[in-house]
Amino acid sequence: MRKKGFTVQSSLSALIAGLGVLAMPAQAEADADAEVTAASSGEIVVTARKRDERLQDVPVAISTISGDTLARQQINRVSDFSAKLPNFGAVQQNTRVSGLYVRGLGGNANNDGAESGVGLIVDNVFYTHVGFSWLDFVDVENVELVRGPQGTLLGKNTTIGALIITTKKPSFEPEATVEAGYANFGRWQLRGNVSGPIIKDRLAFRITGYRDKSDGWITNAYDGQKFLDVNRWALRGQLLLELPTFTNRLIVERYETNEYNNFYPPFADANNFTNGTVRAASWERKLQTIFGFTPSYDYPQNANVNTQERISSKVWGISNQFDVQLGDHSITSVSAWRQLRFRPKNDSDNSPFSILRAGFDVDVDQYSQEIRLASPTGQTVDYQVGAFYLYEDLVSNNRSLFQSDATRWFLTGQLPPAYLLPLVLDGVEYQQRGSAKIESSALFGQGTWHATDRFDLTLGLRLSREAKSAINLGRSFGGTPLVGPLAALAPARAAVLASFGGTTPALAGNFRLADSHTTTGWSWLVNPSYKLSDDVLLYASVSHGEKSGAANLSATPGKPLLIDPEKSTAYEAGVKASFPGVGFLNANLYWNDITNFQATQVDPNRLALGSYLGNVGKVRLRGVELEGQVSLARGISLSANGAFNDARYVSYEKGPSPVEAQYPGAPTYVDWSGERVVGAPKWSGQVSLDADVPISSALHITGFANQTYRSAVNLSNPFSEYGRQEAYGLTNAGLGIRAADGRWSLNVWGRNLFDKTYFVGVGPANPVSPYIGVLGDPRTYGVTGKVSF
Repeated sequence: MRKKGFTVQSSLSALIAGLGVLAMPAQAEADADAEVTAASSGEIVVTARKRDERLQDVPVAISTISGDTLARQQINRVSDFSAKLPNFGAVQQNTRVSGLYVRGLGGNANNDGAESGVGLIVDNVFYTHVGFSWLDFVDVENVELVRGPQGTLLGKNTTIGALIITTKKPSFEPEATVEAGYANFGRWQLRGNVSGPIIKDRLAFRITGYRDKSDGWITNAYDGQKFLDVNRWALRGQLLLELPTFTNRLIVERYETNEYNNFYPPFADANNFTNGTVRAASWERKLQTIFGFTPSYDYPQNANVNTQERISSKVWGISNQFDVQLGDHSITSVSAWRQLRFRPKNDSDNSPFSILRAGFDVDVDQYSQEIRLASPTGQTVDYQVGAFYLYEDLVSNNRSLFQSDATRWFLTGQLPPAYLLPLVLDGVEYQQRGSAKIESSALFGQGTWHATDRFDLTLGLRLSREAKSAINLGRSFGGTPLVGPLAALAPARAAVLASFGGTTPALAGNFRLADSHTTTGWSWLVNPSYKLSDDVLLYASVSHGEKSGAANLSATPGKPLLIDPEKSTAYEAGVKASFPGVGFLNANLYWNDITNFQATQVDPNRLALGSYLGNVGKVRLRGVELEGQVSLARGISLSANGAFNDARYVSYEKGPSPVEAQYPGAPTYVDWSGERVVGAPKWSGQVSLDADVPISSALHITGFANQTYRSAVNLSNPFSEYGRQEAYGLTNAGLGIRAADGRWSLNVWGRNLFDKTYFVGVGPANPVSPYIGVLGDPRTYGVTGKVSF
């Protein structure tokens, strides 16, 4: 794949040196910033196991980012978290096609009825659909990434890990913060919150809002519209009641985006098959033959489309958590409702001609209830037990709207008279409307036996039950009625609709599929740990988890509508070493086997079905993760993490072929066994310098520099020579000044400073589109000011 932009830069050392020079005169003037001091000494507190614990005392692979770091380094979206979290990635193509990835796996197989292998938990609420990760999470207290199967404590079961986000609670001391920023591409941001008591020491509130808007950075040649813009807002309200033995936290929130975030530039097309013969029906050849138009692959500035409109996403949410103290024990209850509405308006042919608009309208409603009983700490055995229930109502409606040029495109070689051309397909809409209703319930528990002052054994168990029912309907409507003198055109329309619906021309894509089933499954954990000393922890674990069976809401006749669960067994061993006043170093080895892996496949006995979502075989993840931090001087810390990740398909015998390998007489499927997992880099890591240094009793100089790296990957599914993304790194940095008491700050910052052009995803070529790429963010830079009252 051709790439533009600079190579990975070696300028991080210069940034580090510059910040170090700023710090030297002030090293003796004051203590370091509390956050830097805490991180370097290992005193970071995490709550992934539903208790407050020192990060270095938790015998699992876990990493964290503070909310202050997120704000200061302009890490606004989940996809940006990979700059700080080891072996983590996120693709946010749009609201629907988003995904969280740990050790190279996660996502949702690009199907609304499939869940992610990486769970997203926000304020103790598990989010089911990947579209909820599209949000900008604001007013964040901290972020925690737990790697490995989860479920004996963390709400719903997952196979790969969980991303846990905690937002700030209301304060009983009056406070208000306003933050404003301006950046290139005409981007401006405004964030603010106000908090304080309603009833002294009893009831407090917090209101948070933000607005984020930019002009976009890709110019559409057809009409001059700017694509890949930002246009979003959110509002959250909270109430916190605190009584001697009872607390209650209520959160009500609304998020909305309305953006041109669905442009993915064409970068190549398969004009010839791999055997050397001509692929006459390629996108590029058809544009040249039918319209006399030659498309451009000079990405990213090659947008030239005529029917693109904004994508609308809306999210509502309400959650309520109460905690009751019953003697030495405590009960926690979390009740929540979330709703997602997604409406895309895509130009699916990637051209200035009116051929096809397609996309999935998505409606998600989820209701969840979790209750936990926790024992007191400090005993020989401490434990937590609980129950979890979730109901999800999901609709995924794949709409294909045929336009005025559709007949010429889809019926080349068998066209009716020119004056009848628009009548065949123009104005016809074809829908595949999939719906699913899911009930998930579980009993779980986890306990730790403190056998000695140094040896602990943690055991966990979960029993899950899931009932799923799904319906998928194919139907068409609209367009000119083909009756009477026009009846001769009906077979041509039916043939096109049948190709979209996977049916015979007689059915013209119309069908109804329905299925339901109930499954039960066990998750478990065995996790011993031993302290060699107060500062060195050894741990190991064997755990098993399951990812829910998928509802294939894109199924057509003959394809399975409900897919079996994935099953994951993971083996981990690690060491956590703290060096008080200096820093810490953590290392983790892992081996994870995943069976019944959910992905696209081909049935050689039913080739007419094409590729479809199924349980394809086995995936193995194995590797090593390193993470550490050291205090270089007062107020200056250096952190780094890295991962070697061998992620492979152990058994994937019937994978789909890329379009360039689908020549007449070619093999009908490809054995992917032994190949690296799509999108999983073999090497990844980052190094960061953070500084917060007093230059007087009233002022601090702040700064950061961050360099990331990801080795080469193939991003195309199915595998294609066009899907290779070469290795790249991104450089982020910032410099600022703040008041010693934290009342105000001013920061200049930049991300992707060397303007690397890269893809985070690749869409395969198909009958109406070439290979397209999902672009990473370009160089962005700006200034942000913050004032607290």
